[in-house]
Amino acid sequence: MEIEEEKCQFCGAPAKYFQFAAFICESDECMEKAMTERGGPAGHKKRKLEMMQQESSKQ
Repeated sequence: MEIEEEKCQFCGAPAKYFQFAAFICESDECMEKAMTERGGPAGHKKRKLEMMQQESSKQ
């Protein structure tokens, strides 16, 4: 996979990075959007923890 062949998922510019599960360009704005959409650093772990807490409260 060549990142340079992809486009930024937010503005359509050529992608430079794959961060927060998104192809993004060099723009700080697009990086912020990707981080927010993902839930911040370790957002996937936060969602998993929230789901585990909800399941344990149902019992």
